[in-house]
Amino acid sequence: MAGFAGRIVSTDADPLSAAFHLADSYATLPPISDSQFFDRALEFIERERVTLIFPTSGFDILVYSRRKAELESRGVTVAMSDHPAMKNCIDKWRFYQLTREHFSLPRTTLDPQDGVQFPCFVKPIAGKGSRGIAVCHTEAELTDQMAARDDLLIQAYLPGEEYSIDVLSDLTGKALVAVPRVRLATKEGISVKGRVVHDRQLEQACLDLADFLELKGPTCMQMRRDPNGEPRFLEVNPRMGGGAIFTTLAGINFASLLVSLAAGESVQIPAFKELTVLRYYEEIAINGAPEAPNNK
Repeated sequence: MAGFAGRIVSTDADPLSAAFHLADSYATLPPISDSQFFDRALEFIERERVTLIFPTSGFDILVYSRRKAELESRGVTVAMSDHPAMKNCIDKWRFYQLTREHFSLPRTTLDPQDGVQFPCFVKPIAGKGSRGIAVCHTEAELTDQMAARDDLLIQAYLPGEEYSIDVLSDLTGKALVAVPRVRLATKEGISVKGRVVHDRQLEQACLDLADFLELKGPTCMQMRRDPNGEPRFLEVNPRMGGGAIFTTLAGINFASLLVSLAAGESVQIPAFKELTVLRYYEEIAINGAPEAPNNK
């Protein structure tokens, strides 16, 4: 969509990843929990002469950010936040403690006896998408949730409109633009219907938070309005959002801007338009049986 003339390569642990058929080359890597993950990834990076890595997965960003200096010494630009900033976002309890005195967040606790009001919202301290989240309407429901796992935090339930805000910072940590979108419908935590909107209050709050956290590259922030209509931060995902294409269609192509930033070019942020986006599946057909998961 940006007229990019270079090569795009992709990696996945799933040998049937659709991304393999949308790239110039690919590699099937071990799961992120495998001790060989980074070594195998590095082999692929060197073989394919990769010069830029985008943070598109919530699973591997901590590994790449931890090895950011090593990758950059090899001439690879890692277009994501530094490791400490990553940890401040991925650990949602740490994020709350760090930001609660400076930004508007729902009351959050680890203790079910700490004056929790119902309904309340529970989610993993370190989670991805909508895995492990639940709304508890009674103390019994909360007790059951807390007994099932020991890594949950409890937040005040916010009943208002929910937003994902795509935020782009340059690679020195200066926030450049924030594009809010209303989450009209989601599936497994990913927006499948959304409306891109102009909201100066949301945009400025997200720019301020990105600067406060010293974020770099793309991030996706989640906000929701409380009973009084006040927007509050829920969490920050330090990577490209699953609905970032909404922002591209609205007029701001984060991927293209990241390529320019990585090349050391100055960028001009265009205005974006308000629009509603509906997503649908598109199939990839492979003749015969799928190939063995070898690198291509």
